Amino acid sequence: MILTVIKSRQERDWFDIDVPDDYPILQLKEMLGMRVYGEVPRVGQQYILEGKFPDGLWFTIRDQLDIAKAGMREGCSLRLQRAYSTTDEEAPVFGKRSLFQHDSSVAIED
Repeated sequence: MILTVIKSRQERDWFDIDVPDDYPILQLKEMLGMRVYGEVPRVGQQYILEGKFPDGLWFTIRDQLDIAKAGMREGCSLRLQRAYSTTDEEAPVFGKRSLFQHDSSVAIED
């Protein structure tokens, strides 16, 4: 299946990948980590992978799944973010927010 990987906050920088439906999410995260960040993941490096249907909302993709079982379909989008942690355990999520947020109330000064 062909998926679009978003690399920038404004969704202007992207590339397409073609992966089999049964491709494991953990391997996909490693492969995307090298492609997006240009380096082999360090030992203990964690990534957050999110998916989105066209005109849909972003959702977190769990590591234990493969592409199809995660709900991804042809034409969906992916984005990857480095996660910094001192443990391999996943913390509970009490609130959600978009990985890439636009806050119009914050002014950027030079």
